[in-house]
Amino acid sequence: MKKIFLFLILSFVISVNAQDFKPYKVESGKISYENLKYSTHSGYSNKNGVEKSYSKQVPYVAEQIIYYWDEFGDIAFEEIYQVSKFGGKLLPEKVKIAERLWVDEHRYYFNFKENKVSDDPYYLRIKCREHFQYYQIKNSWIETLYMGVEKSGTIEILGKQADYYNISNYQDIYAWKGLVLKDESFSTSGSNGPRNTIERAKIAVEIDTSLVINKDLFNPTWLKREKLYNSLDENKIVELLDGRQEVLEQADNIEGIPLQKNDIVLFVTSKLTIGKMQVLEIDENKQLTIKYSLYHNNNIIDWGDSFKIKNNTVVNIDKPHYKNVATEELDFQWSATNNPTLFPQNNISVFLLKSSRSKSLKINQYNRKN
Repeated sequence: MKKIFLFLILSFVISVNAQDFKPYKVESGKISYENLKYSTHSGYSNKNGVEKSYSKQVPYVAEQIIYYWDEFGDIAFEEIYQVSKFGGKLLPEKVKIAERLWVDEHRYYFNFKENKVSDDPYYLRIKCREHFQYYQIKNSWIETLYMGVEKSGTIEILGKQADYYNISNYQDIYAWKGLVLKDESFSTSGSNGPRNTIERAKIAVEIDTSLVINKDLFNPTWLKREKLYNSLDENKIVELLDGRQEVLEQADNIEGIPLQKNDIVLFVTSKLTIGKMQVLEIDENKQLTIKYSLYHNNNIIDWGDSFKIKNNTVVNIDKPHYKNVATEELDFQWSATNNPTLFPQNNISVFLLKSSRSKSLKINQYNRKN
């Protein structure tokens, strides 16, 4: 009995510690990177009457990245800017193209152009959790993620002594206290062949470990909106439609309801299907792009993540890709000739979720009146 008790205590301690990832030896800070790509420049040289061809890889800065971390790397946030076109031609000004957030076992990525969030498993954290004892012994996420790899030297980067890891023929990593300061990728002649040329590199150009981190960075607006949208399953939508009219704005059957980017709309179709959608974009051609989900018995029966509706188009959202649809099955019309407006058809119910336009992006709790 005593052995079982000790085993349970040990299991509990390991379980708690397994959540304590902390990949870095520095509590918080900020690193600015340049993402380099390489273009091939070829030509001929003539020396003493002998003509020779040559080819060389010329680097250019494709992207700038600002990376923030806190809690010794348990949480991190990244901003990505495009600064040049393919080949290295500089843009008039840099353009933010994406943001990324690492938290728990999630790796969220927000694409600004598509206004979409993806959520991929945070494989590094997962592997270090699964190989917790190995991670504790090696004291290195790099050597845990790439088992069998060991540091084989140091190099000075930004005044820091960075450990060098030859990950494979394809990749080299240089890290200081667990923080990657340089990451290089190479082309090779086959999986086991020699390296040919460098293809891209991510290089730190500035590091600040005394910065006071703004905690709001780790709760970006796009993630709050995504969580709000994902929380709306069929049961939640029905609850709002039946008893929470104060959080909704209903579309007028004649005047419709004006829409703007990021609005979340709830609806009941002509076939009495419960659904939701979010406005991803209203482009220069007044085309509406949405993501949507349709429910039955609290299961998603249809969905789309970038469904496009041309200006002055009538839609049957139950069968969004069918061209020949009976008039009585139409659900709404999109028209942005004057104001971007969604018009219900066949007296269906369409509601704007008010909180999708709020800063908190939370549905207010119900206040029961006496």
